[in-house]
Amino acid sequence: MTDEIKWREVSKADTRYMRSFTCTSSPSPKNRGEIGVEHQVQAFFRQYAIAETNAAKDADLDGRLMIAEDSEGIAAAYSHRLLAPGEYPTELEIPAHCPVRDLCFLAVAERYRTRSDVLFGEAPRGTMADEAIDEALWDIKDRSPDAARIYATGFVDYRNTASMRMLARNHFNEISTGRPPPTGNNRLGLWMRILRQTAD
Repeated sequence: MTDEIKWREVSKADTRYMRSFTCTSSPSPKNRGEIGVEHQVQAFFRQYAIAETNAAKDADLDGRLMIAEDSEGIAAAYSHRLLAPGEYPTELEIPAHCPVRDLCFLAVAERYRTRSDVLFGEAPRGTMADEAIDEALWDIKDRSPDAARIYATGFVDYRNTASMRMLARNHFNEISTGRPPPTGNNRLGLWMRILRQTAD
């Protein structure tokens, strides 16, 4: 178990606080003409997460934005929301009455990376990244208590091998592989895990 942490939902009042969340301090790879994966994730949580979560709520898609806090501040964060039927990935056949929730983003604070030389889950079971995804999956299940099955999906940049290993370690299956041009037309690969509610 990592340092004692507490999870809570983020509100609009946390706008300034979220800007303190640091999951990377490495320089952005400007020489490649693109933003690094870690910087995209960090920018999401710092600048866009609250607004996008509230937009999902306004659209009746039950947006959720959660953070873990320790004695130093934000230790981890994740966001997820329902997908409308028209948003379902074409690769999936979803049975009626089974909700699909997209695990939009998940990250841990850089100080936890420093301790284990990881960022998005390149670590043994039990570290902060695994605790965060475990917490996210429980929250996803809790949002649909009457559903026999919930489809949890996530899109992962083809460069983010650490996240893919974390998802595989946590029983997600790779549905499609991200392939950017010229070999493909989408840099994002699709991952999925089917969650089942425990019978009484």
